[in-house]
Amino acid sequence: MTEFIGGRRPVVEALVAGRPAHRLLVSGSARPSPELKAVLAAAREASVQVETVPLDQLGRMAGFDGHQGVLLEVGERRWADVDEMLARASAAGHEPLILVLENLQDPTNFGTLLRSAEAAGAHGVVFPERGAAPLSAAAVKASAGASEHLLLARVESLGHSLRDLQAGGLHVVAADQDAPATAWETDLTGPMAVVVGSEGEGISGATRRRVDLLVSFPMAGRVASLNAATAGALLLFEIVRQRRSA
Repeated sequence: MTEFIGGRRPVVEALVAGRPAHRLLVSGSARPSPELKAVLAAAREASVQVETVPLDQLGRMAGFDGHQGVLLEVGERRWADVDEMLARASAAGHEPLILVLENLQDPTNFGTLLRSAEAAGAHGVVFPERGAAPLSAAAVKASAGASEHLLLARVESLGHSLRDLQAGGLHVVAADQDAPATAWETDLTGPMAVVVGSEGEGISGATRRRVDLLVSFPMAGRVASLNAATAGALLLFEIVRQRRSA
């Protein structure tokens, strides 16, 4: 089984990360540019066959319009698990930092959070098999290739994964604008799992009961809440800030 990665930066990141690839499809109408040259150079370095195809064919194969004239056909993704994420943190001598996504519906938010997690040095991302946006080509594009450098766990039960994380010594934290304590005044320096809920409903009642810490961000404007991807990124980097300050 194969899948497609679209977008010039995601394609380069996939090739650099060593993702097994079958072929690179390039639009016949693509204009030469430094970004396209980087894609072709990465394909040559990885010994990946390059084929020229019509632009409309790329769109049909990708399933979205953000492919930027390039599409990489890759093998099926290898999924990780929580134990592998914790082992990666231990091997690096780091306190674990895991991102848990619950029922996100927007592939752009999904990809943006993957990008934030990779930039923050997270050791993995956990998300459900069902009830959420899939890791589609659009989500991979939004991640700017970060999806190719992260350990990703697609799980049947988010509740079981949260219990595994807590059993591994992690505290589970989520943002909630009604929480009395702000992220800035809460100690977030230990092993942490950050939960981001769905765009409309936030975290579910079942997940809320499992969370160890609920924190808020002070809002100075008229908007009552933050976008899910923004709140998740802020929380991840508040953890990074506190760890470095400590």
